[in-house]
Amino acid sequence: MDIEKQRERIKKNLEKSKLVDRSKCEEIWIRKEDSQAMCALINGDLGWLMYLPRDGGAGFSSRNLDYQGPDDAVIEYFLDNGQLDEYPASWALPVGDVRRAIREFDAEGKPPTWVSWHNDSGDGTEISG
Repeated sequence: MDIEKQRERIKKNLEKSKLVDRSKCEEIWIRKEDSQAMCALINGDLGWLMYLPRDGGAGFSSRNLDYQGPDDAVIEYFLDNGQLDEYPASWALPVGDVRRAIREFDAEGKPPTWVSWHNDSGDGTEISG
């Protein structure tokens, strides 16, 4: 990518970030002693989950099987470091479910099986009860 295209992309991202209400965004990490971790990114009344079974490996991300919106719709999330990320709206769950999943992971040390998980590594591993 040439320098002009990079500058234009950065400029568009900065303009877009001004439209996102940071006060509605939250990044939550729960890390366990055995290297498992779960992250929740929240924007308002929606959020998505990422579960990492070990350090450095690809993990799992949530999917909303009830999602009925456009395939290309995205939700923007601010990370704690100020970075603006966007992820497919079809990955987002109601914030109550996201918070419940984080609490269960923290208490039980395993990802909740009632969440629909997508294996991002493609290694065939599934999360089951």
